[in-house]
Amino acid sequence: ITATELEGFMNIKRSVISHYLNMLFKEGKLLKTDSRPVRFYLPLKNMPIDDNKNKKSDVFKKLIGFNGSLKTQVDQCRSAVIYPPRGLPILISGSSGVGKSYLAYLIYEYALTMGVINEKAPFIELNCADYANNPELLSSVLFGHVKGAFTGAEKEKKGLMDEADGGYLFLDEVHRLSFENQEKLFIYLDKGKFR
Repeated sequence: ITATELEGFMNIKRSVISHYLNMLFKEGKLLKTDSRPVRFYLPLKNMPIDDNKNKKSDVFKKLIGFNGSLKTQVDQCRSAVIYPPRGLPILISGSSGVGKSYLAYLIYEYALTMGVINEKAPFIELNCADYANNPELLSSVLFGHVKGAFTGAEKEKKGLMDEADGGYLFLDEVHRLSFENQEKLFIYLDKGKFR
């Protein structure tokens, strides 16, 4: 079991659970894996570790270099996904064509297999470069709008932030956002609110 899984059963923070699990490990009462997330298990004789859950959850094996040149980055992605209480925002950078979109989808798959998000949670991708010349429209697409907010806004519309709630929103070419939209996005990431 992982500290995060135990947190779901108990009303105790993951960090406290992790501390006690590691104390039990040091006392020899539990064993643990070297994988991320760390799994703790009872040391029963003649009973092998059921590592099927780890194998199932290692969607990153599809990524070339997952256990070599990209090992550090993959470990950081795993940690960001399971970071309590709901994971951390992830910024993926790299040259064009290196597989950032593919990595973003693998991160989403990892979150699904780890039970961090609901199995019906969405993965929504938006290419911000499509809106680089129209920052107001991008703001509407991301955050939604109410009827009459601008010419042509004939009805209220949810933004992608709402549609992706509980899942993942991948903003490709995020550097193409206007400064105003970047600020709105950062406030949303920091405080979970937008105006």
